[in-house]
Amino acid sequence: MDASEWNERYLKAGAADEARLWSAVPPLLLQQSAASWQPGRALDLATGDGRTAIWLAAAGHAVTAVDFSAEAINQARGHAASAGVEVDWVVADALSWASTQTFDLVTMLYLHLPSPLLRQALADAFARLAPGGQLFVLGHDRGNIAAGAPGPRDPELLYTPELLASALDPACVLRCETVRRDLAVDPEAAMKHNSGAASGEPSVVPEADAPRYALDTVLVARAAA
Repeated sequence: MDASEWNERYLKAGAADEARLWSAVPPLLLQQSAASWQPGRALDLATGDGRTAIWLAAAGHAVTAVDFSAEAINQARGHAASAGVEVDWVVADALSWASTQTFDLVTMLYLHLPSPLLRQALADAFARLAPGGQLFVLGHDRGNIAAGAPGPRDPELLYTPELLASALDPACVLRCETVRRDLAVDPEAAMKHNSGAASGEPSVVPEADAPRYALDTVLVARAAA
């Protein structure tokens, strides 16, 4: 999907009763991982409507957040104002954002691209780390197709540990594995999905038909000090 299509999706979500396309808080795995992160300069790539960026800002990070959807960033600004936090919002493509800034933490959640572009995005994200900085990546695992869980249906857009790890120097990778996410307790569960929807597109389905769990791939890597 291009920026104009995402703009349309966010506009439709903003006009609905829920007023958000995604959950208001980041995935539990990120929240749990953040216990070991010292507040510093953070970058959230493909931020969407800003849930991760806002959460990190509330935790004391100085956050820059990037997304190519102007409407997503517009909504993110409103959510940040409601939360009483400041974030440097940037409308730009994560693959081509021209900035020489470096960060202590870079997060990239649920950015699904064809494999060559995903490897590029991962390498670029890692290159934005300051010495000793950490990269945290999370996205839908290819096993979600069999599980009927949320996310793209095209396996070429889904993550595997091997795919993510192949983009970086193995010596820098601290963790890369498939993890199971309980949709009954994870904040993402507030959004019910149709497993047959088009790539990455959620739609409401009866609760009885919703999958009970999802599979994600997580990658954690650290730049040399």
